[in-house]
Amino acid sequence: MTEIEYEVREQDLIAFNEHQLQSSENLQKTMRRHQAVMPGFIVVIAMFLFFYFKDIPSAMYVGLIALGWGLGVPLYLKWSLRQQIKKMYSAEEKACILGRNTLRIERDQLVEINARGESRIAWADVLRVESTKKYAFVFVSTDAALIIPRGTVSKGNLHEFVKLADERIEKAG
Repeated sequence: MTEIEYEVREQDLIAFNEHQLQSSENLQKTMRRHQAVMPGFIVVIAMFLFFYFKDIPSAMYVGLIALGWGLGVPLYLKWSLRQQIKKMYSAEEKACILGRNTLRIERDQLVEINARGESRIAWADVLRVESTKKYAFVFVSTDAALIIPRGTVSKGNLHEFVKLADERIEKAG
C-alpha cells in the first residue's frame, strides 16, 4: 500500500488548466500568430519604409512596434488566460480542490482523503497518469485530474506512487 501526502494550491490549479490548454490546437495557432506572423508582417512594413522611402526613423519605430507585439501580446494573452481560469472556479469549488490531500493505492482502487472526507476511485475509472517536471496528474476523466505538485509532497515517494499507479491502471484496463 503506497501513500503520498501533498498540498494543492491555487497556482497548481492554474498550472493544470494551462497544461490542458497546451494541447489545444486553436490556442497554439493564436499564439503562433501573435508571436511570429503579425510581427513578421509589421517587419515587412518596416523594411518597406526603410528601402523604398529611405525613412530610417519611421522604419525603426515600426520595427520596435513589431518587437513589442511579438513579446508583449503573448505575455498579455497568458496573463488574460490565467485571469479567466481563476474566474472559472467558484469559492466552493476551490475549497473542494485546494488544500491537503492524501492518496493511497489499494489493490482495487485509488483512495483520496481530504478535508471533505474519503473517496474511492476504481482503477478502471482512472484513465492515465501524466508526469511533468513540476506535477503529476492522475486523470479521472478527459478534462479532470487529481493534481499532485511535486514541490508539496510531504510524505511518501511520488516516483514509486506514479509507477505503481501506472501498473494498476494497465491491469484494470
